[in-house]
Amino acid sequence: MTALLETRGVWQRFGGLVANSDVSISVGRGEIVGLIGPNGAGKSTLFNLIAGVLPPTQGSIWFDGEDVTNLPAAERCQRGVGRTFQVVKSFETMTVIDNVIVGALVRNTVMREARRKAHQVLEFTGLAARADVLASDLVPAEKRRLEVARALATEPKLLLLDEVLTGLTPTEAQTGVALVRKVRDAGITVLMVEHVMEIVMPLVDRAIVLDLGKVLVEGKPSEVVRDPKVIKAYLGDRHAVGA
Repeated sequence: MTALLETRGVWQRFGGLVANSDVSISVGRGEIVGLIGPNGAGKSTLFNLIAGVLPPTQGSIWFDGEDVTNLPAAERCQRGVGRTFQVVKSFETMTVIDNVIVGALVRNTVMREARRKAHQVLEFTGLAARADVLASDLVPAEKRRLEVARALATEPKLLLLDEVLTGLTPTEAQTGVALVRKVRDAGITVLMVEHVMEIVMPLVDRAIVLDLGKVLVEGKPSEVVRDPKVIKAYLGDRHAVGA
């Protein structure tokens, strides 16, 4: 499988704090990959490095065969890196359709075309009926989907999903799972951070576990959840019994 994304020996230091330590991962085209680990493991920092929010202290990031280490977030978005945020960042005083148009304008500078693209994405994500509602009036599950819709409107090759299933009811989470699979079926590669193991493990093709800023283990979900190092660092005794 051809790698769409690679991080090569990435380090990120904040003064004396090491958030990422020699992180080398790859995500193949068409994969759904889960990035998991305890709080403080360095997942959000790694997401920010991949998205171009900040440059790594050391190492390089490759996307679609090119070194993008020194490119800012806007340039990476132009090249096909889309993302959502752990804390929802919708424009609350704007309508749902206008929120998505913001994303669509990345590739469609003519407003008519951007609006057409936004409507397509709202249909795809199940938000078409809410197009003219203010973002502030959406329920939490809808706001999560709006984040995904705005990112999809940028027409990404790689979609970074930051805890889009966290805090949802079981029914809402299953709807979210179906949407992630639909995104992959549309040809978009997915790298996602999640904490709800019972939901994310059946969804992903591979899981990468971070702990204390380092890659602890990676592999098929069924193998990862049985790895003694993962059980000790993250999953706990409940999974050890099931293993």
